[in-house]
Amino acid sequence: MKPINKEQFLDQLYERVEGYLDVVIFKYQNLPSHLLCQPAADQGWSISQCLTHLNSYGDYYLPKIEAIVFKNTSNSIYNYVPGWLGTYFVNMMDAKKSDKKYKAAKQHLPLEADANEAVALFIHQKERLLKCLQQAKGVDLGKERIPISIQKLVKLKLGDVLSFLVMHDERHMQQIERISNEQAKN
Repeated sequence: MKPINKEQFLDQLYERVEGYLDVVIFKYQNLPSHLLCQPAADQGWSISQCLTHLNSYGDYYLPKIEAIVFKNTSNSIYNYVPGWLGTYFVNMMDAKKSDKKYKAAKQHLPLEADANEAVALFIHQKERLLKCLQQAKGVDLGKERIPISIQKLVKLKLGDVLSFLVMHDERHMQQIERISNEQAKN
């Protein structure tokens, strides 16, 4: 893998998170519960279920990321080299590179949740993620590793986990937009 400028990498992730966070705040935060809970036309997940799914990832990864970035004493380096496995997972989630549908892992299936609480938790988690992305500028993104949620023995570089989370969020934000556009037609 080719080295990339760590600060630019983190700034790009920050801008992407900020972008879809703004969409959720302005478009979905005050949406009535019945629309948040309405299944997609293809009987897929509702907006609320998509957000609940993403929140399950935040529940798992955010405490681990925060433990590293807010308590880290490792030396920060200027460049970051993504790992091959992390790059594979990120590319799987990139809707521009893969239109394949994936089944959610059992631990990330959306459980019943209050729709408005799901939106509020999503917003809160993304605000935490933004703080982590700022704080990560002082951390060696390649040295620190986090076990993945679906297989604890497999650990990815912190930078790969951050990139995966953002790409995964974006994939489901596109799904949410499709659901919302379908609702607008009806």
